[in-house]
Amino acid sequence: MPRYTLTRRVKLTPEQAYAIASDVTAYKDFVPLVRRAVIRSPRIETAEGERFEAELVVAYDKLHLRESFVSKVLLEPQRHRVTARSSDGPVKHLETIWQISPAGPGDSDVAFTIDYTMRSLPLQLLIGSVFNLGAERILNAFEERGRKLYPTIVA
Repeated sequence: MPRYTLTRRVKLTPEQAYAIASDVTAYKDFVPLVRRAVIRSPRIETAEGERFEAELVVAYDKLHLRESFVSKVLLEPQRHRVTARSSDGPVKHLETIWQISPAGPGDSDVAFTIDYTMRSLPLQLLIGSVFNLGAERILNAFEERGRKLYPTIVA
């Protein structure tokens, strides 16, 4: 299973960064390749946070790929952590984690981790070949979303 973590310091408070990462339905507005994001189950409060299922539709138009999958999402506001797990659709195993950590006044370190195995070997190879670029694009989009939502932040 490929596992990849990319960390970036951003000009957002941990609360602001967590608000972006935990707004799953807004992923379609800023996460590259995500075309649709909806909550598919009731939100359940637990001791660790909030659980629900979300459906994402991911599309890569150049290759005429369009896939949807359902993830079990756990929001942990006290830990500034968002975890999503899926074994649906094109993925045999997918775990993504947004981990937000304080990094000084008004700054945060945002770690984006993805651990995945695709059902299709060709798709696994394709994703693996562009994964570093994809993770960079996701964090770039995250920062841009922060500038849009919190315009008083200096870039």
